[in-house]
Amino acid sequence: MIIHHSERFKSYQLFIKKPLKYSEKFTFVPIRLKKDKVYHKCIFQTPLLFTPYGINSTQNNKSIIDITFQNIENDNSQKVFHANLKYIYDTVYEKYKYDYIVNEFLKRTDFNDCLRLKISDNTILFDEFKNTIEDINNYSYGNFIIELEGLWLNEDNIWFQWNLLQAKIRLPTHLKEYSFIDEIHEIREETIKEDKYDKMIKMGVPKEAVDRQRVLDGKIPHGKIPHGKIPHGKIPHGKIPAPPPPPPNLNDPNKKSYIVPKIKASDLQNVILKKSKPIQKPKIKRDPNHFEPPTIEELQSTLSRLKKINIE
Repeated sequence: MIIHHSERFKSYQLFIKKPLKYSEKFTFVPIRLKKDKVYHKCIFQTPLLFTPYGINSTQNNKSIIDITFQNIENDNSQKVFHANLKYIYDTVYEKYKYDYIVNEFLKRTDFNDCLRLKISDNTILFDEFKNTIEDINNYSYGNFIIELEGLWLNEDNIWFQWNLLQAKIRLPTHLKEYSFIDEIHEIREETIKEDKYDKMIKMGVPKEAVDRQRVLDGKIPHGKIPHGKIPHGKIPHGKIPAPPPPPPNLNDPNKKSYIVPKIKASDLQNVILKKSKPIQKPKIKRDPNHFEPPTIEELQSTLSRLKKINIE
C-alpha cells in the first residue's frame, strides 16, 4: 500500500516491531503503520520535490540521492508532507528520547530541509511519459516513492533508514527529429479570382451573368464559351470566337435563295433631297462699356485667319 502525501499520517498508528540484531554494534528495528487492524509498510508518494545534486555515491560506493523542500513556500502540498514527516520523527523521538540520541532525518541545507534516500539495484527511474531513464541530473524536480524501512540502533544513537523505490523526473524537452512546421505558401492570385465566381453564384447571381463576368475577365476555358454569350466587342484574350450562324436558306438546296435587288442609276434620279432649314442664331447684344469675352465661333474664325510664320 502506498500512502499519498495528501493523507494525514496521524490517522495511522506507528508500530515498532521486534528488533533484529545484526552485530554487537548494530540492531535494526522494522517499522509499520497500522490502520483498521491492518499493518502496512511505510511507503509514501511525495509531492513534487527538488534534488540539487541528483544521484551521488558515498565513500562506501553506495548510491544516494537528496530530495529537498526547496519550493515549500510556493507549494502547499510540500508543507503538508513536511508536517507528516515531522509527525513520524516526533513519535519515534518520544519513545526513545531517554535511552538514545534520535538523529533527525530532515537536515537543514541551503536548499531548505533535505531528506537523504538510499538507492538500490531495484530502484526504477521514469520520466513523465513512463519511459525508464538511467540517471537523475542535478537541479531536477520529480515525484518519489519512498520507504521508511526502519531504525538502526548504534550504541546510543538512532538513525532512520529511508529508501528510494521509484522516481518520476521532469526532464527538459528534447526533439529527436525534424519538427518544424514549414511555411504555408500564399494562395495564387488566380485561385483567389476563381473563388469570387463561386461566391457570386452562392449569393444568387444568375449563372449567365457570372459567365459573362468570366468572359470579361478572360477566365473562360478554351472551347467552353457559351454560344451567343460573349458581349459585343469583348473577345477573351487569345481565344478565337465561334463563327456566326449562316444566313437563312443558305444551306438548304430545296429552298430558293433570297436575292437582294441591285440599285439602278435611274432609281437615284427620282430621289429628291430635302433641304434643311437654315439655323438662325440670335445676335448677342453687347454693352460698349462692358468687356465681353469672345464666343467659341469667334475664336475659331480668328484662329483660321492666322498665317504661319517660319522662325529661323
